[in-house]
Amino acid sequence: TACCDGWLKINVYGVEVYPGHPCPHSSGHHCLIYERRPLDPCRRFFCGWLVPTSPLPDWLRPDKAKVIFLPAQFNWNGQPVDVAVPVGDGPDDKTTQWLKNFASEHKRLLVYRLDQEWFAFGPPAFQAEMQQRMARGEKLW
Repeated sequence: TACCDGWLKINVYGVEVYPGHPCPHSSGHHCLIYERRPLDPCRRFFCGWLVPTSPLPDWLRPDKAKVIFLPAQFNWNGQPVDVAVPVGDGPDDKTTQWLKNFASEHKRLLVYRLDQEWFAFGPPAFQAEMQQRMARGEKLW
């Protein structure tokens, strides 16, 4: 899966997983240690596209849309903040616009990355705070 292929920066049993360095327990199609996978990050991870009640359309599957949608990864002033992590070259304009529209329609906030740069979508105060936190090198979620 895209998450285990290294597009999400995670640590699995002491092994760093990041772009170009996939999880050593992934066959590329399934988890080789599924029954023994760790609580964090594996068992607690929920891909927004796979959630049974997911509002995401089929075309937003991570390997098709080139984005992993992580719903409500943290809160800002009591509002959920969704995160969109690019897969490969990242999402195209259609995908990015869909995510922004979804955030607007559902009164959610969004943090997403394009071309190695992170952006915040929401009210100006949210955008300013996220930019400040990222500039300080803080981990957002």
